[in-house]
Amino acid sequence: MGKRLILVVTATLCCLSASAQRTMSGQSSLCLQSSWTGSSFGAEAFFSQYTLGGFWEAGLSAKQYKKDTSAGVDINSLNIAASGNYLFRLAGTRSRSVNLYGGAGAFLGYEAIDPMHKLPSTIQTNLKNGYFLYGLQAKLVAEFFISKSFAFTLNGCVPINFSSPMGWFHYDIGLGMKVML
Repeated sequence: MGKRLILVVTATLCCLSASAQRTMSGQSSLCLQSSWTGSSFGAEAFFSQYTLGGFWEAGLSAKQYKKDTSAGVDINSLNIAASGNYLFRLAGTRSRSVNLYGGAGAFLGYEAIDPMHKLPSTIQTNLKNGYFLYGLQAKLVAEFFISKSFAFTLNGCVPINFSSPMGWFHYDIGLGMKVML
C-alpha cells in the first residue's frame, strides 16, 4: 500500500503589549485654564468630549485686554464669552499620553469697556460701557497626560472679534489642567 504524507500546519500567535489609551471616543473631560493675553490674565472652563478624530468643547471664558490710546493711556476691556470649538488631532503618541490638536470655533458674549474705571475723567472717549461680542477663533492645544485621568494642557488661541471697538484681533496663550470624567 502507499505511504501517506501528513502535512501538519502550525500557527504562531504573536502577542503585543497594549497600553491604555488616555482618550477614547465618547469620553468626557473638564478643563480649567489660565491664559495670558499679552497684557493681562484670563480664565477659561470647558466641558469636552472626545470623538474619533479629535474633540469638541463648550465653555466660558473671561479675558482682559488693553488698547493703547493716542493720549498714552491704556483702555482696558473685559471679554466674557461662551464658546464652542472643534479640534482635530494633528499628532499624538501611540498611547495618546501626548497629543496636539488644532481647530476653530465661535464665541459670543459681552465686552465691558474700562470695567475698573481706571481711565482718568479728563480723557473722553466715544465708547459705550459695553458691547455685544461675537466672532471666530483658531486654537491649538497640546495635552500632556501624567496619569490615566489627569493632563496638563498648553494652548494658544487667536480670537477675531467682529463687533469690538477695541480691535478685531487678539491672542492668548495659556496653561491648564484636564480631568477625565
